[in-house]
Amino acid sequence: MTDDTPKPLAGPRRAAPLWRRLAVGALQVGAGAFALFHLYALALKVLPAPGTLLMVQRGGEGQQVRQDWVPLEKISPNLVLAVISAEDAKFCDHGGIDWDAIEKARAYNKKHAGKKRRGGSTISQQTAKNVFFWNGGGMARKAGEAWMTYVIEAVWGKRRIMEVYLNVAEWGDGLFGAEAAAQARFGKSAADLTPLEAARLAAVLPSPNKWSADKPGPYVRKRTGSIQSRMRVVANEGYAACVLGDDFRSNLPKPQKGETPRPPPVFEDLPDAPDTGEEALALPVEETVVDDNANDALNDILNSADETFNSAPPADPAAPEPEAEPGTPAPAPEPAADPPTDEGGPTVLTPPE
Repeated sequence: MTDDTPKPLAGPRRAAPLWRRLAVGALQVGAGAFALFHLYALALKVLPAPGTLLMVQRGGEGQQVRQDWVPLEKISPNLVLAVISAEDAKFCDHGGIDWDAIEKARAYNKKHAGKKRRGGSTISQQTAKNVFFWNGGGMARKAGEAWMTYVIEAVWGKRRIMEVYLNVAEWGDGLFGAEAAAQARFGKSAADLTPLEAARLAAVLPSPNKWSADKPGPYVRKRTGSIQSRMRVVANEGYAACVLGDDFRSNLPKPQKGETPRPPPVFEDLPDAPDTGEEALALPVEETVVDDNANDALNDILNSADETFNSAPPADPAAPEPEAEPGTPAPAPEPAADPPTDEGGPTVLTPPE
């Protein structure tokens, strides 16, 4: 016999709790944003970056933003050498984040609490921040920057990272990218930059709206000289070979087994920015408060590029005095500005024929 007794109808399904729906929605939004970021990064492996949030910000501030994207082949190797010398000498060796530089910066900041902070930001980190994020603090932004740094290292490679970096870096007055900066500052293409001009552009990167590449003050001139000295080391030691190719790889003989290793090259320190005068940098408000949280490692890891230049000043008697009269205009040093020539610059910065 079959049981023909009708079964009771199921009651209406109970709605999920509000907190669960909100949590699921947040996860879906986060997963979508995560996927979009990575798809965007994948597209930028071959496509020019259409713009950055900093460009939007500068436009909102009333600046006329100019960016002329050019391939790396149309940017002088001198500028590649200059930015590696000034910003990230280990660019070809690290995997995106230079942990040794971070530890040194952390030790320096702890010892000099309340003063201008030193950073360990690499060119890869700066590129990730410029392309995908915004300036300023915040753990969410810094954590995302760290992650995307490793993503672009894996997906783009060093040469593409340098190409994007040189096309989105800010050079003041609404100028973004090497081509716009070279045209506006020196009246020439980025492909034709001399070692001196490239060093000047690299010298102002930490504060491009404060310092001038085409009308440098005493400090920028001194910083330029230090960068030119470092460019010789970068070129001769092959520290830019991952970008410029084997012609820029060191051809110095490697020590044979049992021989004493050759001492490592010595980089001239970049001078500290002055504390007073027209070229002095104001201490950011967020850094006037000493942070006693020793566990805030990520904040130190992702210090921005405008903190990387605070190293001990070199003994350079040939360089002009950085401050003749602190706090007052100093017209006398201006005639001593470096002429637009390559005299005193790196000797061999282009591959031999």
